[in-house]
Amino acid sequence: MSGIMKGIVVGIVGLVFLVVGLFLLPKGKEQERWESENRIDTYWEVGDFELTDQNGEVFSSEELKGKIWLANFVFTSCAAECPLLTQQMSLVRRNLGPRPDIAFVSFSVDPQTDTPQRLADYAKPYGTDPRWSLLTGDIDAVTQLVTTKFLMPLSRGEEPESSPTKRVISHSDKMLIVDGNGVVRYFCNGLNQRTVESLTEVFQVLIQESGVY
Repeated sequence: MSGIMKGIVVGIVGLVFLVVGLFLLPKGKEQERWESENRIDTYWEVGDFELTDQNGEVFSSEELKGKIWLANFVFTSCAAECPLLTQQMSLVRRNLGPRPDIAFVSFSVDPQTDTPQRLADYAKPYGTDPRWSLLTGDIDAVTQLVTTKFLMPLSRGEEPESSPTKRVISHSDKMLIVDGNGVVRYFCNGLNQRTVESLTEVFQVLIQESGVY
């Protein structure tokens, strides 16, 4: 075998070992979680929370026990992804019909601005549904809920000096399905074309799993 051929063979073997090694490297919990996206599984427990809904009434996680529910994260002044995330949720609601054993929860990531009345007005174009709760509350409580219980990224800042009064909010576009025990069972990018279809299918699987038809 010529020196050139030996060099090529050695290079290929080295590349193979490198690729295999990358796959075998230990993965952090964050990486494992996001690689699990779009799979039904048993992930993490959200835990208890208490906020205020669009009717100005106290809403706690106790009201969701025994129900399969869909969560997303929006704010009323968002003109980009939030209307689409809300539309996706409304389409899933329509697909599943008037089942009383499911629920839908939108968490405002701008609670300083999003009063219950603003949330109620925001919801009107998407149709009223007693199963859909839009929640706001103390900013620290909301931030802790989103980042430490839902494990979603959330940051708030201000635009450059050209518009110092305008806040910039960066939040997750993930949508999550939580089971009746408060455990996340599925999550996906809420802006994909197949989001509505996949969420509807997962709901149907978890409804069958629960034994309630």
